Amino acid sequence: MKTGDDMRLLLVMLGGLLLSPIAFPAERGTREPLARLSKLNVAALDAQGQPVTGLSAADFQLFEDGKPRDIAFFRFTGDRPLLPQPGPHEYSNRAGAAQPVTVILIDLLNQAVMNGSIVTGEVAEALKHLESSDGLYLYILTPRGELYPIHPFPKTGAEVAPAAEPWTRDLAPTLQAALKDLVHLKPVDNREIKVTFELTVNALRDLGSQMAQISGRKNLVWLTQGLPITGYSIAAQMRLDFTKPLQGLGQELEQAQIALYTVEQSASGAPIQPERAQAFETRTGITGGRESSGDRAGKAIQQAIADSRANYEMAYYPASQKLDGRYHKLRVVCGNKDVHLQTTLGFYAVAPPVSPASLAETAAGSPFDATGIRLRASISPDPVYARNMRFEIHVDPADLLPRPAPDHDSGNVFVMFAAYDEALKQPSRPIVDSLTAEEFEAATHGEAGLRYAVPIEPAIRKVRVIVYDAELGAVGSVTVPIQR
Repeated sequence: MKTGDDMRLLLVMLGGLLLSPIAFPAERGTREPLARLSKLNVAALDAQGQPVTGLSAADFQLFEDGKPRDIAFFRFTGDRPLLPQPGPHEYSNRAGAAQPVTVILIDLLNQAVMNGSIVTGEVAEALKHLESSDGLYLYILTPRGELYPIHPFPKTGAEVAPAAEPWTRDLAPTLQAALKDLVHLKPVDNREIKVTFELTVNALRDLGSQMAQISGRKNLVWLTQGLPITGYSIAAQMRLDFTKPLQGLGQELEQAQIALYTVEQSASGAPIQPERAQAFETRTGITGGRESSGDRAGKAIQQAIADSRANYEMAYYPASQKLDGRYHKLRVVCGNKDVHLQTTLGFYAVAPPVSPASLAETAAGSPFDATGIRLRASISPDPVYARNMRFEIHVDPADLLPRPAPDHDSGNVFVMFAAYDEALKQPSRPIVDSLTAEEFEAATHGEAGLRYAVPIEPAIRKVRVIVYDAELGAVGSVTVPIQR
């Protein structure tokens, strides 16, 4: 429904009161199924390991199984310049400097001998000089296969604010105390390889699901002796091959845009067994991360952060749309021979773990605003209807998938409003609205904001505005406090 000032009035249930049926745009007819779009992260660094910025899609070539593919989407997501601060009653999901999200996992479950002084010393030393600890999280995988948080992700619905002082400044005593307590835990039966394998994979998946609440590239730095790719199971009385489960884990992490960095913690400097080294390569090659030999925890952490700050995100349509599980090799080259690239070496053609709608639902429940699509939102009272608040939303066109002119009326870019009460609970289902052809055209040219009038109940304390591109699988959100 449009009014004279081009304001769409969303007559919906927001805050528990149904005013009238949802005023969605008319159906646009039956559409062909969306072609599968593959995304990958590519870190571009110079010979000194510093980020190379200012590159364009024309500087890259992408090959799948040796054949060139067109780059359908391209943007730099690393160290971006600071944007102007939002004005009065205006809010942005990229108002501050971008902080690379990096999770560190110290693995006690798969350590035959844990040299705690080396691990704590390297980790603490690598982190204590950071100017900011925002975006950095630390866990220990205990001998029982449980995740022990040193600095965990905030809980869903929690308010997240930049830390006044980095929590990493005096980390060594905290790590030493935790290791002292945990090494005395009765471990699982590490003779049964299947149990250890499953506990480790479950812990990595648990961390991955928490990291998936954050949009864009993330890093997981895993300090471990690693998992063998094959081994004898006492319970099953047979030799087991973990190749496919490890490949599946790597693909899940890659689809969540998690780059895995493994640090091989050897016992007393002994070399890593070949089958364990192969298992490292199976995961890091798929995710676009790196593997480090020897006890180089600090270097791996710094490398992961540097790669994030040098990151370009690109997407293309695979040659085959069949989800047959086959492995396809990828190669990305840069026309500038002085630029060194770090990215995934290939992928398995499997269905994504979540749908685009699920990504938007995750954004609604995440403690973080999603930054995959840059948004600015302003809010003001409705001068006519006291219950309504007026929202104006500006979308960065560079973060939307370019579409040919005939496909502008795609109905695949959506705006969603999620409301929260004092307990930070979402009291009703979110409102979802799709952009019209005219709105998409205006958004991609940056010519006009999207305007909505939304009825909001007195109990509501904040509204999260979410925009997601279903074809690209990109999400942006900005949280707006409600002040009456």
